[in-house]
Amino acid sequence: MKHYSSSYIAHLLMMLVVFMQTSCLNDDDQNSASVNLVNVGDVVPEFMLIGANGETISSSSLGGQVYLLNFFDTTCPDCQKELPVLQRIYEKYKTSVTLLNVPRSQTREEVNLYWDKAGLSMPVYMASNKDLYYQFATRGIPRTYVIDEKGVIQAVYTDSPIADYNTLDGVLQGMLKGDGSEDIVDLSVRLNVAAPNLSEEDYFQNEYTVSHLELFFFDAETKKFVTKAVINDLTQDEDSYDKQYDISYIIRSLGIRVGIYNVFAIANYDYSPISINNQDELINLTDNITYQSGIEANIPDKGPVMTNRATSQLSIDLIPWAGKKYVMAIELERVLAKIQVGVAQNGFELKHEDKKYAEVNLTNYKLVNLNKEYYLFQHKDVMSELGSQPQFQLPNHFSNYTDEGNQYIVDPYFYRKTSSMSDANKFADHYVSWFGEFNTENFASMPAAGNHGYVYILENTSFRTSQKNGYSPGIVFKGAVSPVFVYLYDNKTKTLIEEQRPEYWPHTIYLYKYNFYGSIQAINVASGLMLDELVTYTDSQLKNYGIKQCKFNMGVYETYYTYWIRHRINAGNQMGPMSYGVVRNNFYKLTVAGVSGIGDSEIVPDIMRDNYPNSYVDIEVN
Repeated sequence: MKHYSSSYIAHLLMMLVVFMQTSCLNDDDQNSASVNLVNVGDVVPEFMLIGANGETISSSSLGGQVYLLNFFDTTCPDCQKELPVLQRIYEKYKTSVTLLNVPRSQTREEVNLYWDKAGLSMPVYMASNKDLYYQFATRGIPRTYVIDEKGVIQAVYTDSPIADYNTLDGVLQGMLKGDGSEDIVDLSVRLNVAAPNLSEEDYFQNEYTVSHLELFFFDAETKKFVTKAVINDLTQDEDSYDKQYDISYIIRSLGIRVGIYNVFAIANYDYSPISINNQDELINLTDNITYQSGIEANIPDKGPVMTNRATSQLSIDLIPWAGKKYVMAIELERVLAKIQVGVAQNGFELKHEDKKYAEVNLTNYKLVNLNKEYYLFQHKDVMSELGSQPQFQLPNHFSNYTDEGNQYIVDPYFYRKTSSMSDANKFADHYVSWFGEFNTENFASMPAAGNHGYVYILENTSFRTSQKNGYSPGIVFKGAVSPVFVYLYDNKTKTLIEEQRPEYWPHTIYLYKYNFYGSIQAINVASGLMLDELVTYTDSQLKNYGIKQCKFNMGVYETYYTYWIRHRINAGNQMGPMSYGVVRNNFYKLTVAGVSGIGDSEIVPDIMRDNYPNSYVDIEVN
């Protein structure tokens, strides 16, 4: 049990004022003879508060922490004097002391208006019911209670006198000391957001912006929650050595008690839980976050969601740094990957023996197999055996990534990507634009040559060749085919006529040995094949005869190509970590450099194929 010196207790008693008349605001019970119902030395009554995002925090969840409970009203002159003092206390002690500001009778909207005007950022909580006020006092604000780790009230401040900064600072420093020795570390945090060496046209400032950060500290041994720091409106560190591509932010003076901590960082995330007991709760509450669309068209100005990456040091030992300054470095990674798609030229000539027979213009593209959910924190697993999905716990499945031990970073659906058709069918519930249910809707327009369209998508990885290409992310390109001419069958002469005018070409044309034909009959004449001229053939049936077909739709003869995105680390064809799919925090600039033939007239997904080809499309990947 922590002991306080007699001089320290005397100091607290000197600061205690029990007032017998109202301050700024009268409570409802004007006839009550008592004012303060709890005083120094009392155990704080059980209470519950509601945060800005609907989360709850209670006196029981605050066990083991020092915290301040402040009752106020923004129209009260004494409260207006005290609130800036509490803001300074909040900024200094945000990682070691919880500050609970509770309005006496105002709405959250009224408080927020005053907060914005006064430049305050400390959190505000609402009472779950009005009985809260009568648990502590019947009349008078401002009223501030200082409560220790045991839930015992150590000081009470009112309007006579109003608590000043030096007084509160001295009391809190005394409460945060142990056995007379300094046990607070002056912690600073350097956030590094690494950016690849991209060209100006590929770089957007907000892809690396950190405007809001939440740091969660857990005891490294017990895994219990210790404290949380919330930092808003971060600015770029002026000492960042490369402000264009590698961005750093610095957070100074977060006083925190000595200890060994596991630290989780979440940036630019709208809601993170406040009342949590241990780090497993944090992981479970923040994992499997959902993007219903599977695609983010743009990153908001506030910046993308980021977390400290699996390669970051998660555990820090602050014990040797008691009473000193310590800088903790955190490497942040974006949850999303960026996919850029473009073409090297607007049209691609198709030739055989230096003779042009058609031109293909890629007009549209569509991403397939897009995750709806993601792990906010990356997880790893040892892939010596492909087993059932493990329970992800520190340090086994969330720690430093190394190339040793066959360790792999995995996405939420990694273990469901098997060669079983029944498992594959489950993807329809978890994927957006799943290739197994492909349709020709929602294609994006292909930018003109030299430009790239871009989207942000969630991680989608797979491993081992037994897992099918159709499980990984891909792009379906739509192209317009323009033949040089088409051979038509002339019933009068019983011969083939070379027709260069598109208005005379039929709805379906066929490619056979680098020449286009207007009918199966024309192919039979040219080839000697005996195909049934009254049958409508599928692509797969015609493939047996070396024939491809194009169908006229919306003014063009359409063709489709499928390309599967691979992220390779190891050279050559050797499968490496995360080598098959899209990995978050990465940028993929895909440029179609060439087309070597026409694709398919329709997409009939065959997700059971081991090696679905990236046929006829030459893609340069940066």
